[in-house]
Amino acid sequence: MVSIFFIWLINLTRRVRNLWRRLLRRQVAFVRIPIGGALPEFAPAPPWWAHRFFGAAAPPSLSELRRRFEWLASDPQVKGVVLDIGTLTCGWATIQNLDQDIRRFREQGKLAVARITNPDTKTYVAACAADLIVAPPASLLTVTGLYAEVRFLKDALAKVDVSVEVTAVSPYKTAGDSLARSEMSPENREQIERLLDQRYALIVETIANARHKTVDEVCSLIDTAPWSARRAQEAGLIDAVLYEDELPAFLASRTGASPAKLPEIAEWSQARRALRLPLLRHHRRLVGVVAVEGTIAPGTSRQIPLPIPLIGGQIAGSESIVQALRQAERNPRLAAVILYVNSPGGSAFDSELIWREVRRLDRRKPVVAVMGDVAASGGYYVASGARTILAQRGTITGSIGVLIVRPVIDGLVKRAGVNTVAIGRGANSAFFISDAPTEQERAAVRALIDDSYTVFKQRVMEGRSMSEEALEPLAGGRVWMGGEAHESHLIDDVGGMPEALLKAQELAGLPRDQTAPLVLIGGGRGRLAPQTFPEEPSKTLREALALLRQPLIWAILPFFE
Repeated sequence: MVSIFFIWLINLTRRVRNLWRRLLRRQVAFVRIPIGGALPEFAPAPPWWAHRFFGAAAPPSLSELRRRFEWLASDPQVKGVVLDIGTLTCGWATIQNLDQDIRRFREQGKLAVARITNPDTKTYVAACAADLIVAPPASLLTVTGLYAEVRFLKDALAKVDVSVEVTAVSPYKTAGDSLARSEMSPENREQIERLLDQRYALIVETIANARHKTVDEVCSLIDTAPWSARRAQEAGLIDAVLYEDELPAFLASRTGASPAKLPEIAEWSQARRALRLPLLRHHRRLVGVVAVEGTIAPGTSRQIPLPIPLIGGQIAGSESIVQALRQAERNPRLAAVILYVNSPGGSAFDSELIWREVRRLDRRKPVVAVMGDVAASGGYYVASGARTILAQRGTITGSIGVLIVRPVIDGLVKRAGVNTVAIGRGANSAFFISDAPTEQERAAVRALIDDSYTVFKQRVMEGRSMSEEALEPLAGGRVWMGGEAHESHLIDDVGGMPEALLKAQELAGLPRDQTAPLVLIGGGRGRLAPQTFPEEPSKTLREALALLRQPLIWAILPFFE
């Protein structure tokens, strides 16, 4: 009752403010929204002191853009938005999420105009979601397609007497190839070319549909890029060539406004003071979000400002994620949880810990996993514990497999004149420490790899209800696009965060409401212990009876300390 009263009070205040805004005749026709950078799904706000004294602001995020689009679409005075799309460093699944958000805005009868300057392929594809695309006269459209390269360091490392041994489940698990090989393996080439073909087809299809061209026409245009703005307009790739100060007149011509009163393009900070404030709705139960972003590793989630693989960049700490999942389990207001995964993987052990908590949580509340740009290897591992998995067609996923990378620096140490005297007990006492691994240590590594891979496959087979025969051609480190993963049942459906919210509401028995707020759950400061699995008595009894009927050899301690 308290929450209902506060919502009523807030809505009363908003109604008064909306009336006041109408009396002041504050109006806004078009709103400028800049879009660029990495566009994460969520971006936490900076501390109040950083915002207050240093003007720090949260980087633009998809969830914030989605909120702005919904707000603008709900206000009848708003005719549309001008999207200033700069350089995008995000992945292709994020581009598809942005595309869907812009198209939902347009479906509300609003106009979306993309303004681009010197766009590359990714930026131009994002702009294709808008009704109209404009560019300044001096713009250069470098929509030249896709390009991938891999640098192999084996020969370079050999010059300083260093080598790297990689033990992987199959040749398709290629994460260590750049260190251990001199050239691309046939399996790696096959995989990269297949992924490029899939992604290129998506790009061509998007441009062709948006600009009303055939696939062959788009391929021909890409092969003749880059183009000047004038040539791009002649080819039908953009709608107008104009400077920013000419944009209001262009919008007036497109909306039927009087040339004597050109529409003003307001900045978001100005527009929000004139927009009609939306009224809040009471939601008895909500959907929570736990994010797994970055390399999966032990400890807490953190940001390490070093561009070093595995130990640098954004770290998804298993301890933080486990605690967040346990908080979601205990929160009585949360009816379901979305597990947002944007991770290339990392530690198999820590992925297993997160997987376990996802399975535990799903026994009490439905868990829907939604993938970002990449959810592969350990990223797929943790997602496989969810009841349902969604991803965009451009998501990189799969890579079901494990590997171990071991540097061999014996030659470098000898070249430096270092004499190492080692004393140990146990055949493998120098495991992962010695400068040159022995054959016995290599056999132990192979056994570890086989065991970890077996467990990984078991988790996937359990979560996806697949047999080993069906899974094996999809595993072995093979990487898939989201569309392929959907066809092979590695994921359940194609979509992003809005679709995941609707699915979570459906599974939890909540009304389907795309505007319902999401509760983002962090790791917290205190440590929560795991709760026991909720068991159905009838199910437990059936399993016990089935167990007694089977001829088993028991391995159980008669006592314990």
